[in-house]
Amino acid sequence: MELPLPNEIELISSVGLQIRAELDLNRLLKLIVEKTQETFHYAYGSVLLREGDDLVIRAVTEYPIDIIGKTIPIGQGITGRCAYTKKRILIPDLSRCDYYIHLGDRMVQSELAIPIIFQDKLLGVLNTESAEKNAYSDRDVRILEFLSSQIAVAIRNAQTHSQLELLQTIGIQLNSITNLEKLLAIIVQEVKNTLHYDSAAIFLKQGEHLVLKAITKEFPPEMIGLKIPIGQGVTGRCAREEKVINIGDIPNYSDYIPSGIEGIQSEIASPLLFENKLAGVLTIESKRKNSFDTDDIRLLTILCSQIAVAIRNANLYAELERLAITDPLTGLYNYRYYHNRLAGEMARASRYRHPLSQILIDLDDFKRVNDLHGHLAGDEVLKTVAQLIRKNIRKYDENTLMEEAEIDIAARYGGEELIIILPETDAEGAIQTAERLRKLLAEQVFREVNLNNADINLNPVTGSFGVTSYIKGESPEAFLQRTDQAMYEAKRLGKNQVFFLK
Repeated sequence: MELPLPNEIELISSVGLQIRAELDLNRLLKLIVEKTQETFHYAYGSVLLREGDDLVIRAVTEYPIDIIGKTIPIGQGITGRCAYTKKRILIPDLSRCDYYIHLGDRMVQSELAIPIIFQDKLLGVLNTESAEKNAYSDRDVRILEFLSSQIAVAIRNAQTHSQLELLQTIGIQLNSITNLEKLLAIIVQEVKNTLHYDSAAIFLKQGEHLVLKAITKEFPPEMIGLKIPIGQGVTGRCAREEKVINIGDIPNYSDYIPSGIEGIQSEIASPLLFENKLAGVLTIESKRKNSFDTDDIRLLTILCSQIAVAIRNANLYAELERLAITDPLTGLYNYRYYHNRLAGEMARASRYRHPLSQILIDLDDFKRVNDLHGHLAGDEVLKTVAQLIRKNIRKYDENTLMEEAEIDIAARYGGEELIIILPETDAEGAIQTAERLRKLLAEQVFREVNLNNADINLNPVTGSFGVTSYIKGESPEAFLQRTDQAMYEAKRLGKNQVFFLK
């Protein structure tokens, strides 16, 4: 997967923030096509809105201005077919498309049309055309599809302006936050404070369960992490049926799952749906019977659409951040992230006088693997070694599992060299870890490499392991240089061994 360029990230942030604040539909659509043009430099860009059985061109870049207002019947041309199927249409070579409708004055070679959908209702189409064949990468499609979902929310907001004034403040805040944990915490608090509900909580879908992720202060804190099977309780029923469930008399509702708040009389649960996929459930409770009415249902339906987009936004940013610090071949961290983390761990070790070690691994005679079996085989060896390391160091780095200082950090140092930072680990512990990994490499890797060519038989894969422990006061460069020296000493002494350098 390609990493997004900075201007594409700016596009997501800029347009996303604008659509929460811009309630004039024409200005909003003009902004969207202009930002898309500035970022991707396509020949043409346009937004078409559905009106009855037609698409109406409402905003354009580079097209003649008099094209605004023209209609395309749903089902005709690329945009019309996109609207009819509610699915994106990508034409990499328009010379081979017999239903293409050309409306501009430039020669175009490829086109991408993405439906704008809100709660399964077609609102319009986001359309771009390029002067080059095969102009759209997977990254382009992903970013533009994300923008389409944002546009859908914006159009819906603008069309129901009089009903959304209360929700604008919440919407702006949601779109500006990309950390999921922080986002969910703010959502439940804003829902409670702004809409004057008694309590609020958000469950996210994980497999066949809903997991409680964010609560207001009325809930016992130990409720975080509670799992509810989909179908059980008010929230589970909401998830199963994917619709708002409003229970006005909780004491007489036999399937109620206690929240830990005393005196609950009413509960309403609204699904968080993005592109017809359940992300979770927003649930609200009250100490009054029949507390929620049709206005609450309407407000929560709109709000939950915004929340679902905000959650998608946070997940997208988390994925982009992960890709930015990850080596694409091995799945380990890249050198840049390693270097930053090493400096941080050294500062922490120095401040608190805690031990810190690291291991540098160089795969022995790796060039022979590439020379004898090809670079694809070499790549598979590297991936297998990386997987083995991840499985056999202290818990792979995921923020939801542990604090960063309590885990080992494995990275691809370069080529066939891999490096592991071991916080809270002294020399003896680091040597033991290195020796355990050395044996695993020699015993398992050559058997586990997944190669399509059955005739290829790899020899055992071994590594030279250099181990060092941090000396207070030394620089990251000096620490790394000592580790590098230790690895070369292991290689000089015959390879497939561990060498510790004081």
